Amino acid sequence: MTSKSSEQPRFVVEEHGRCSFYVYDKTTGMSRYPSFTRRGAQKIADRKNAEHTAGGTR
Repeated sequence: MTSKSSEQPRFVVEEHGRCSFYVYDKTTGMSRYPSFTRRGAQKIADRKNAEHTAGGTR
């Protein structure tokens, strides 16, 4: 059985205004990678989560 913490993504999209989205890192508690659209921020978050699960350093 897998633990719930391993199923949740580390990087999530967070809205800071009407057209202001950031990728939030749950581990460090920092918001980075600004984007004007939720879709753009979600693409970045998905890429970062894939790098994290693959063991990437970036």
